[in-house]
Amino acid sequence: MSESGLGAHQTLEILRMGQAGDGVARLADGRLAFVPGALPGELVDAAVTEERKNFVRARLIRRQRSAAERIEPICPLFSECGGCSFQHWDYQAELLYKESRVKEALRRIAHHDPEIVGRIRGSQDPYGYRNKGQFPFGGSTGHAVLGLYRRGTHQVIPADHCDIQDPLINKVLAVGQSMANRLNVPPYDEAHDTGVLRHLLIRSSRREQQILVLLVVRQEHPALEPLADEIMRLVPEVQGIGVNINPDRTNRILGPTTTLVRGQDTITDVILGRSFRLSFTSFFQVNPTQVGVLYETALGFLPPHTGEVWDLYSGVGTLAALAAGRARFVRALEVNADAVQDARQNFALNHIENVAIDAGRVEDLIAQWVREQKAPPDAVIVDPPRAGLNPEVIQQLKDLRPGRIIYVSCNPDTWARDAESLTDSFQIAQAIPVDMFPRTDHVEVASCLLRR
Repeated sequence: MSESGLGAHQTLEILRMGQAGDGVARLADGRLAFVPGALPGELVDAAVTEERKNFVRARLIRRQRSAAERIEPICPLFSECGGCSFQHWDYQAELLYKESRVKEALRRIAHHDPEIVGRIRGSQDPYGYRNKGQFPFGGSTGHAVLGLYRRGTHQVIPADHCDIQDPLINKVLAVGQSMANRLNVPPYDEAHDTGVLRHLLIRSSRREQQILVLLVVRQEHPALEPLADEIMRLVPEVQGIGVNINPDRTNRILGPTTTLVRGQDTITDVILGRSFRLSFTSFFQVNPTQVGVLYETALGFLPPHTGEVWDLYSGVGTLAALAAGRARFVRALEVNADAVQDARQNFALNHIENVAIDAGRVEDLIAQWVREQKAPPDAVIVDPPRAGLNPEVIQQLKDLRPGRIIYVSCNPDTWARDAESLTDSFQIAQAIPVDMFPRTDHVEVASCLLRR
């Protein structure tokens, strides 16, 4: 069909997969059309819902031809919830798409041969992997709902199960709503900034069969302690329950104050033989099995018996602790002071003595370290946020000239941009994608850049 404009119907050939699970087609006028739920190779009827100068968005009405890789989603909420992108697509097709995203970013942004990208390392099981879930409350007193946000909104869809969460987390999710209603704890009303219960945060250690639960509330309420008691009674794996108070009218989940209500405030998980303490709010990778694959891949770029290694975005010290087994000494830094304290506890827990960690901004501390250093480190590890490295850090790495940079990224586009910016001093030797978050659009990259 050749109609255009809002509401107009189009028959579209889906050419490729775009980000967030949108099939991508091209209109007769040359603009791209993004169709959520459509898969490459499909012929679909779609209605235009948003029109822009260079693209349109469209709603899938009917499939005239379906892709061979299309499968039935296992979750009944898949079409409504925004948590997963690819439950309707065969997992092997998803992996090929993610690998191609990394190659395309390297070619398009870094202007580099994509053949250096190795085969993606997928998950043995694309479900049940998440060790952390955060579930919003909605509804009204006595009729609270607990679950997931509807895609693109803050409307809460009731859910007592999520297929990508650890089954331990689902045990708590299954009882949270009924317990809140039985005790008449008011859910938070975002529109009017009233109520109490905002979110239920749950984190697990499948290896140790342990759970921590955090009740995020707008204010204190006398039923919070009985609610904690009921959850611990119904789910014996729960080791501790805390309360986090967030009084602000904000989309930010956590507030500044967390207190322990029942039990203990930490549990333990293991990655590649090292133990790590997890608290209610500490940062930790949400897929402990695949993070082992990711870090093993990254550390494979670090030769045994390396001299000195710098880890510039250390978090709770996971990579630094693992790199300590391959290096004479590891210097780590992290901007979050709480994470630095967690890291020091993790080093002590694993009896690691050849790691030191400082608190501060990478831009400030790396300059200080350079002034103190007689020779550049043998290797630098960077695992920055999604925004990647800022220009000041890139210039500092060029001036520092370590033997190699091991770059771990959760965003192929910013990784490729940074690799291009470093190219006059460093050569990209190899990059390996790792699927840390199956059934979602995210893909990680472990790469090695060698000093020219």
